[in-house]
Amino acid sequence: MNFLAQAFVLSWLPGLFWLAYVESRSPQPLIWSRLVLTFLAGGLSVFGVQLFHMVYDPVQPESLLGSLVFFCVIVGGLEESCKMLAVLVAGWPRRDFREAWDGVGCASAAALGFATAENFHYVMNYQDAGVLLSRSLSATFAHVAMSGIWGFALGLRKQSGGRVSPQGRGAGWGTVLEALVWAAIFHGLYDWCLTQGWPWAALLVFGGLVIIFRQRLQESYFTSSRRQTSSQLVRECRACHGLGRSEYRYCPQCGEQDWDEKRLCLACLKECAEGDRCSHCQRLLV
Repeated sequence: MNFLAQAFVLSWLPGLFWLAYVESRSPQPLIWSRLVLTFLAGGLSVFGVQLFHMVYDPVQPESLLGSLVFFCVIVGGLEESCKMLAVLVAGWPRRDFREAWDGVGCASAAALGFATAENFHYVMNYQDAGVLLSRSLSATFAHVAMSGIWGFALGLRKQSGGRVSPQGRGAGWGTVLEALVWAAIFHGLYDWCLTQGWPWAALLVFGGLVIIFRQRLQESYFTSSRRQTSSQLVRECRACHGLGRSEYRYCPQCGEQDWDEKRLCLACLKECAEGDRCSHCQRLLV
């Protein structure tokens, strides 16, 4: 196998590994068509970055503050925007894109497609497949964690239909834009620390990203209306009067957090006291 073919095959391995990890946390069956489309769209979004640099090739400032702004705005902002555009084109219009998990899953797939294309570029540029070892452990997953920030907000935007209550609950496009800005800042800060020769600082940023992504992954799982669960306790949403599992943080119908404190048995819809069984119909609750 020549080097080009070897680089192409090896470049896919880190992305496929982390893609399998994210999808293993999915609350619903794997949607292959969406996964493939968003992954490929994410890979193609690299050309958007390259086109920008062909038309306008900014010079990195020499000062520390100037270079930090450069990485946050030009590098982080551009790359995260291109990945989000890929999700908006390939994932957002689909009928199966309707809740927080869909945003996280599609953003992760697009980010891994982007990282896979980027890995191939690095292998060809350095003519060394060994560069994938360090990138598979940090940079590839960092792309996922960064995109998960705006992916979660994008999913909430679709789930709530853009409705934001007076208490600030729900998610509009302003929330999505804010999440995109934070993703760009983390992205730029991570790259900036590496270029400054501060790997320990980059690891701290990476650790923070992992914590945020893990929280987003868990929250999108527990708020999914398609999650398979053994819990038989439900609560009523005060906003839309829909029912949701007692462990849900957001209402699966409207995306609000305004829950009634009463926990009801899913079978008889009567209030339940603490215990393993419903005190009215004796249904097992856990």
